[in-house]
Amino acid sequence: MLRVFCVAIGLMMAALSAHAGPMSVMPGQPGKADLVFVDSNDDNDVIQSESKRPREPYVRPQRYICVVDQSGSIGGTGQAQCPAKPGRVGGKCRCANVTGSGTLYTY
Repeated sequence: MLRVFCVAIGLMMAALSAHAGPMSVMPGQPGKADLVFVDSNDDNDVIQSESKRPREPYVRPQRYICVVDQSGSIGGTGQAQCPAKPGRVGGKCRCANVTGSGTLYTY
């Protein structure tokens, strides 16, 4: 039954487009139709125009770094740092091949 309905809709669309002439899909041209997307969500048909969809700004993911202070160790020359897995900022963390634990920061 659904297949018959879809075929009937397709035939009506083809007949209407042949009768109306060529249609433009470029938004913003006066007298021309915009491209329209149809989304079926839980049996509710929602029609959205391409030009009215909100654009979301790019959000950079949070990055974490572990900083180990080596000034108190023998031969310590300041700080060592390495990329770290997400965790509690200000908490303790470890870097590979570095003696001691450090503090987790984000940037």
